[in-house]
Amino acid sequence: MSAPGAGRGFDDGLATTLLVCVVYPVGPAATILMPMIVGGFIDGYGYSEQQAGNIAALEGLGLVVASFAATAWIRRVSWVRAVLAGILAYAGLNLASAPVTDYGTLAALRFCAGIAGGNLFAVTVAALGDNRAPDRAFGLAQAMQGVLMLAAFLAAPVLLARWQVGAIYVMLAGAALLMLPLLLRFPASGRTRTMPAALGAPAAAHGALIWLGLAASVLYFVSVFGFWGFVERIGQAAGLPAETIGLALGVSQVTAIVGALGAAAASDRFGRYLPLLLVWLGQSAALWAVTGEFGASAFFFSTGAFQALFIVAVSYQMGAIAALDTRGRFLVMMTAAQGLGAAIGPAAAAALIGAGQDYGGVVIMAAALCLASTLAFLFVIRRSTART
Repeated sequence: MSAPGAGRGFDDGLATTLLVCVVYPVGPAATILMPMIVGGFIDGYGYSEQQAGNIAALEGLGLVVASFAATAWIRRVSWVRAVLAGILAYAGLNLASAPVTDYGTLAALRFCAGIAGGNLFAVTVAALGDNRAPDRAFGLAQAMQGVLMLAAFLAAPVLLARWQVGAIYVMLAGAALLMLPLLLRFPASGRTRTMPAALGAPAAAHGALIWLGLAASVLYFVSVFGFWGFVERIGQAAGLPAETIGLALGVSQVTAIVGALGAAAASDRFGRYLPLLLVWLGQSAALWAVTGEFGASAFFFSTGAFQALFIVAVSYQMGAIAALDTRGRFLVMMTAAQGLGAAIGPAAAAALIGAGQDYGGVVIMAAALCLASTLAFLFVIRRSTART
């Protein structure tokens, strides 16, 4: 057995890939649960929608800070030790957040929790990106995320009703601590990479495309989390019962699993251009479904399709960057870009909410940024294919 903290060498066999996939959802779990948490802030703590959105934004910002910092250490330190530190810090900060209702104190704690979660997320993303089939690896990770988040969404309404938002933070702390036994078989480092000796290596040649992809990812996550952060409020404004909303959000995680497994099975068989184009068409339809007056069926379709296609998009977007990233460092910045978008999204959406709970501006913003991001990624894919 390896010495404590030494970990195992890297391999991208199915067993190791699945192990990394289990840890993958822990870091961004609070961000994914944000619709329930935002609702709990407003209904349970009496926060305004802007205050609730700001806390969501700060947690995402913490993930951004951690992800940018990870570019400096991700290939230099033991991944086992990094994951251990991340788990302990994330669990501790969630437990510290549980009894706190003061807005300023809770905002500071959630920013720090975002940093801890971002460190966890960065390691798992780097490990999945080192896989020989990154689209497949990220698809499996998204499927595992869907399974765990389905359980969390089903539990969240009960926890909120009995113990408010603090109970969700206790649940997240427990989930993080359950990951500790997996460290015994977690890879200690990534794949050994050899750089081309020829002038004009791929990392330099594709640098502009990678940065465009990162910018497009920011836009996409602003779109997704601007809408997703307030989707529970959108359903409530339409007069849907809380039970119906909670069930729809839970079912959306099932469709997310289906989308992730579909992406994993397809891998790069159909390229990345067509899947991302289909994502844009489907998410546009999902957003249109909750414009104006709508009922439960439209809400179920919107949340389910939106989550499934979001998972597909993330798998192919990260696969596109992984294919260009010969040094294995830019992919970690992809998590920073995603976190930045997730941080901006709720705050930007909150500023667009009209009088009388009018969320039309939120939906329009989400649709416009989804289109802009898709066009940028299609350009990246087309140009990168032409250069290889």
